Amino acid sequence: MKYLKWINLIPMVLFIILDMLGMAGINPIWLLVAVALVIMNVFMAKSMREYLLASLILLLSCVVGMILNTYYYYYFISSDSETPIVGAFVVMVYGILVLVLTGVGAVILAIRNRQKRHL
Repeated sequence: MKYLKWINLIPMVLFIILDMLGMAGINPIWLLVAVALVIMNVFMAKSMREYLLASLILLLSCVVGMILNTYYYYYFISSDSETPIVGAFVVMVYGILVLVLTGVGAVILAIRNRQKRHL
């Protein structure tokens, strides 16, 4: 999993590419990508440290990507007063989702490691 953890930068790259294409907005597919990456991290990690590092990269990728998306939308598409508020809300939704899934994944990884140790 040496280089595999960098796959967790996919959400940020998706946000940037879609901003460049002019399709700024909120797409529920990005949440599914984040969920799939958390599940992938659980099954690919060999240790808790490796898993938490990969999950931290995923969390930062989602947050930075959504902040860049909000910035782009506010300055280039619509400078409404509610755009930063909606962007902050979406960043919190992504952050909370990834943190909750990371916690669940950490529990699953701990149980899996404990079962391996006892066998």
